[in-house]
Amino acid sequence: METFSKEEMFKQIEAWEGGAKVEEVLALRYAQSSRLLQETGALVRILALLVEHRYIMTGRIDALAESWMQEIRQHDRLPERLEQLLIEQQLQSSYQLLVANTFPTIRETDNANAKRSATKELIQQAGQILHETEQVVEQTERLRRMDAARWSELFEAGKALLLSSATLEQIATEFLNSLQERFYSRDAFREMTELKATAIQDLRRVVSLLPAEVKQVERSALEELDAMIGLEDIKLRVHQMYRFLKYQQKRTSDGYRSSDQPSLHMIFMGNPGTGKTTLARLMAKIYHELGLLERPEVVETDRSSLVGAFVGQTEEQVMSKVREAVGGVLFIDEAYALKRAGQSGNDYGQAAIDTLVAAMTSGEYAGRFAVVLAGYPEEMRDFLKANPGLRSRFPESNHYLLADYTDTELLEIGRSIATVNDYVLTEQAERALLSRLERERVDASFGNGRAVRNIVLDAIFKKGASLGESASHEDFALLEQADFELVASDDNTVEERLEQLVGLQPLKAEIKQIQALLSMQKRRQEAGFKVLPVELHAVFSGNSGTGKTTVAALYADVLRQCGYLKRGHLKVVSRADLVSGYVGQTAQQTRDVIRDALGGVLFIDEAYALNGGANDFGKEAIDTLVDEMTKHADNLVVVLAGYEQPMQALLASNPGLKSRFKREFHFPNYVKEELIEIIINYAAQYGYQLTDEAKQTLEQMIETVPNGNARAAITIVERAIAKQSVRLIDKLSLSGSEWSYLEKEDF
Repeated sequence: METFSKEEMFKQIEAWEGGAKVEEVLALRYAQSSRLLQETGALVRILALLVEHRYIMTGRIDALAESWMQEIRQHDRLPERLEQLLIEQQLQSSYQLLVANTFPTIRETDNANAKRSATKELIQQAGQILHETEQVVEQTERLRRMDAARWSELFEAGKALLLSSATLEQIATEFLNSLQERFYSRDAFREMTELKATAIQDLRRVVSLLPAEVKQVERSALEELDAMIGLEDIKLRVHQMYRFLKYQQKRTSDGYRSSDQPSLHMIFMGNPGTGKTTLARLMAKIYHELGLLERPEVVETDRSSLVGAFVGQTEEQVMSKVREAVGGVLFIDEAYALKRAGQSGNDYGQAAIDTLVAAMTSGEYAGRFAVVLAGYPEEMRDFLKANPGLRSRFPESNHYLLADYTDTELLEIGRSIATVNDYVLTEQAERALLSRLERERVDASFGNGRAVRNIVLDAIFKKGASLGESASHEDFALLEQADFELVASDDNTVEERLEQLVGLQPLKAEIKQIQALLSMQKRRQEAGFKVLPVELHAVFSGNSGTGKTTVAALYADVLRQCGYLKRGHLKVVSRADLVSGYVGQTAQQTRDVIRDALGGVLFIDEAYALNGGANDFGKEAIDTLVDEMTKHADNLVVVLAGYEQPMQALLASNPGLKSRFKREFHFPNYVKEELIEIIINYAAQYGYQLTDEAKQTLEQMIETVPNGNARAAITIVERAIAKQSVRLIDKLSLSGSEWSYLEKEDF
């Protein structure tokens, strides 16, 4: 290799400072991509994002990413971020060669041949380092123009290494030329030795300043935790625990005693999909990296694997899992299921708890594994209260509450899931994803990150299933609004069903008014105006068979269609579903029913039956209902139904109940003409018609229907259809009219 004088070397290094300023290019990230979209089109934007995502996943520009970049070049120059990724990949190659270089040792006591051989190797190594450093400096200079704050220090370190390695190569060559059998330049040897030390120091500095993505260094468990979306409070607490454990290690190594070691056992409380299992795995790795556990493995289990069916089996199953977890972490999901309040004496859940506590605190396995209990917050608190021996093994400082993800965090998770599948979400798709999440966020069963994953994967399936092999390049990479939208029901269906109801004109008008109110409130909200709080709990009063349950189902559909209810389902219950025969169980039973109804309408038929007197558990159900209605606000609509007078008595018995049911719908008895219309419409649904003679007979029969009861009227036509079947069963062939018409004799 050509040698340089020091002056020439300085000139070359100074030249790196020059060069034209890299012209500004468009931002890459989707949130800032409107200008890119306008100037180069959607295809370039999508491909650029995919290249970056691919690089993040694989740590390199692979063949697929390179093909995308070639296509971008056909339309426009590469965006700055992609140029940066290419340079970072080149730096990866330089890094591998730089760290592989180790200068040989040359001693003054070596003979001439040993000196000559080692010096030649030194010159070769210095030349290789010089060549790779030239690449690093050139690449870093380009990166520095894009992001000076991040790359300037590495650039300066590269220049220093460039100078020291070039000078070392020159001086080593001079020393080699001076080397005779027993004679050599001692000044050149001393200068070469000093320069070698400087070059080694400069090389180490360059290597240390190269970012982790260039070195492709495996992240620590703490870094993995920091990379997780959300969980800011948890990250802070885990960092505090990490620093404390490091402090304890340093204190012990300095000779201080610690007779009481910190507990490694932990409790993770959170709703589904909040990261309890993932966090347990990371804690196992952190404990292992700190030397507190022998291995980073997690043994995951639950009640089904721990609790046996007969005496002695539970203890053996628990100890089997303990032995499997020795050296690592035993993770028990839904731990509260081990022993719940109210379980019979034949349940062996308590035996599992006792065996686990014994293994944690004494015997050959104590201190050799960590236990992590996980589950829903409320259930876990109740579980620990009922098991003080277990609770005492888990200090409060090791109780972690994992909060539900925010919309921003859920959207970030959605983008991440799309990324690992080589998809990009449009702005409209992101809004549709958030809308889907809002519909699913009804109660504590909402899946958080798991829900996002399911929705995104469902959108990918929907796109692929609808396009098949006809998909274009953009279809392979882009998730759009339509991919996230649920199949919309016919908006006119509810209105049509409402109009088809026989009679009930005042009630129809009231429902239409509610529909208009909710629609306008939604439009006001979207326009930025204040909205009126709307309470839609209602009392349906009327005799049996006047349409209360039918209208309740329509009511639920109307509220769902207007966006007031997320699910819009109807849950029909009675006293028996709410009231238990034992003290304290009615409240929980009522809460369970309400939980199932969240996002829809809870229809309590014959609700007045709850008003059973001072010593009746029905009062407990009413009190619980009132309390839960307040908690769930607009996530639940309750309809109380029954006869008019008893319903008024029920409302009068509880002021809190009356204040929450401001809407009353009265269902009058059907008159004769309405009952006939109901019968004819019901028969028509199943392809039956009544002859004129049958209608005349029906008019006489309808007088026998009690209290205008539509249910009783429908029974008449069902019996007529049965009689028609008997009348026609023996005929071998039937005409169209015989199949369809109900005759006089059928009634």
